[in-house]
Amino acid sequence: MNDADLKANTFTARYNITDEDKSWLDLHINASYNKTKLDLTTLVAQNRFDPVTGLPVVLPAGSKSMFDIGTSGIDIWNTSRFETVGIAHELTYGGDWVGDDVETGGTAGGDSFYTPLGDRNVSGAYVQDKLTWDWLEVIAGLRYDSYKLDSDVGETSGDRLSPRITVGISPFESASLSGLQFYGTYAEGYRSPSLSETLISGNHPAGVSFPFLPNPNLKPETGKTVEFGVNYSTNGVIEADDALRLKAAYFNNNVDDYIDGVTLSAFDPTSGCPFGPGIPICFQYQNFAKAKIHGFEMEGVYDAAWGFAGLSASFTDGHTISYEGERADLVTVPSSQVTGQLGFRFLEDRLTVGGEVQYNGKPQGNAVAKDYTLVNAFASYQATDNFKVDFRADNLFDVKYANPLNASTTSIVYEPGVTLKLAATMRFGG
Repeated sequence: MNDADLKANTFTARYNITDEDKSWLDLHINASYNKTKLDLTTLVAQNRFDPVTGLPVVLPAGSKSMFDIGTSGIDIWNTSRFETVGIAHELTYGGDWVGDDVETGGTAGGDSFYTPLGDRNVSGAYVQDKLTWDWLEVIAGLRYDSYKLDSDVGETSGDRLSPRITVGISPFESASLSGLQFYGTYAEGYRSPSLSETLISGNHPAGVSFPFLPNPNLKPETGKTVEFGVNYSTNGVIEADDALRLKAAYFNNNVDDYIDGVTLSAFDPTSGCPFGPGIPICFQYQNFAKAKIHGFEMEGVYDAAWGFAGLSASFTDGHTISYEGERADLVTVPSSQVTGQLGFRFLEDRLTVGGEVQYNGKPQGNAVAKDYTLVNAFASYQATDNFKVDFRADNLFDVKYANPLNASTTSIVYEPGVTLKLAATMRFGG
């Protein structure tokens, strides 16, 4: 049992400049810095294991674990709009960079063990052209990604070029069906391994002592996604100035070199798990040959002068296939969700208040996670044209729950209880 003291500060800056008709110059620059510091203090003495020696230790009441994470990021892109032989082009090109600086510490056997210290840098560059001609829309793009992880345990890096193409058709011209569009997308993605997945090392400090093995040779994941869907939009449904937006989509994602945790037997000489007294297993993040993730998403939003109402749902399932051809349900996939949202506008649309109810169903392959329902509230006030205040309260009823992405067969990380967020946005210039 711990007392948690969490301080998180986020700073963002945005800059946009355009030419008179946004033809060749529509430049955006977004920069951000997030500083998160979490201090955990044990409230009662706990029996633990030393991460280095594996010997039993007592974590006295008042022992501390410290997590200090700084994340910097910048995203720069420009959009040029022009026509060639009757085809409208919206050409976007740019690049981005995100860097994490992670520092952890505290009493041996504390929770800081699970987060290795180190640096992570991820960057990319991309170009995309949106071509529109009558009832046909084509979006074609190419993205380059690279990453580098660095710590005292080791370092690793990699890069890749990923394509993307979307084709949409709007075949109807009648007023009631002109907003109906069918589309299909093929996209490839690239996910670098995290510091924890690559570099975590030492003996498990809680419950049972067993070694975590680092894996500096961990490969990044490569995803290939196919998505089909339909969009529909129309105005004047009930009132003259209202709008209805609907979307439904099915996706299938095949991931090569999928990363997941593996329990290794010390009695298997080929596993790489060192044999020792009282240590029958080891744990290591490894690549699987493939993971197949598929699901369905739908969303509907009604917007009017008085406010808005929305309903969305997503259902996700998946499994892994090992290099030996063995199939297993995925433990860490997003919850299936159904979310209802309702908001109201006041003071000539300067004040918006509302709430949402979100049901989350645990993944089929996760025996640890449970279903849960969250109730959230939000408000925003546009004080002036250039100054806005946002407030959000999450998990109003203080539900104890674990995100399936953080709930594996070896550990459960519970999410925060009632969480209050306040943000202020100031805009400079025209």
